[in-house]
Amino acid sequence: MPVVVANPIARASARGVRALEARGAVDVRWTGEARADALARDALAEGADAVIVVGGDGTIRDVADVLAGTGVPTGIVPAGTANLFARNLDLPLRDLDRAAAIALDAAPLPTDLGRVVLHADGREHAPRVFLVVVGIGHDATAVEAASLARKRRLGWGAYVIAGARRFANPLLDVRARLDDEPAMRTQAWTVLVHNTARITMGLRVVPGTRPDDGLLHLAAVSPRRIAHWGRIAASGMGLARAEGVLSHRTGRRVRLDADRIPVQIDGDAHGRITRLDAWIDPGVLLVRRPGGRR
Repeated sequence: MPVVVANPIARASARGVRALEARGAVDVRWTGEARADALARDALAEGADAVIVVGGDGTIRDVADVLAGTGVPTGIVPAGTANLFARNLDLPLRDLDRAAAIALDAAPLPTDLGRVVLHADGREHAPRVFLVVVGIGHDATAVEAASLARKRRLGWGAYVIAGARRFANPLLDVRARLDDEPAMRTQAWTVLVHNTARITMGLRVVPGTRPDDGLLHLAAVSPRRIAHWGRIAASGMGLARAEGVLSHRTGRRVRLDADRIPVQIDGDAHGRITRLDAWIDPGVLLVRRPGGRR
């Protein structure tokens, strides 16, 4: 019997739960006094054959961290602000009835997870999971500025507005090392470590990413003039290349060093860091998604 873990703060959670209940899901557990990861651990201990998440990227991430490597699949009914992971899995964002059907009935497919360790204030934090992206620099500052109230009111537009106000901010010094290659120094508006890279409106920050390619994708965004943002946007739509302002490399492990720089994980701000170490955990999560057939 599947267990449903739902976040009541998510924008469309009530509709998502109703869609699941209409298909026979009866064990619904809301976050609040208990976090999503605690509810997922309880579900595993009780022998649940799947955990269905109704919420946004943060709720999905908490459940994914628990289910990774267990062989117990998850389904996703996207109900959050950005729903970045759901976009990258080609899940329906507006048709929650169809999303519920996929979450309950599709065969699970192996899906990669990213993992990251943040270093700040002279100490190393515990490893965290990321679904889509870890970003440092002005991208993360924009995430900090997109308040919860604004996200509820404007949705994805809250991030866009916060980011647009910082387009002219100066580039930051970042040192990057990918796998066993020599370290490189770059100046960037933001550096992004992607598991998958599709964002809103079908844009892709870097090409060719898949949720099961077993790779991290490292993107340095380095516009030196406002006009360069047009080239970056065109590149995201597949209409042009952004050589010189957007660099892309792939690997399995990356280290980034900087001087107390803001960081965000899947659209959630996590303060300022001096270093991060990230790596890919291939196929460790089973997700019911389009393409999985029983």
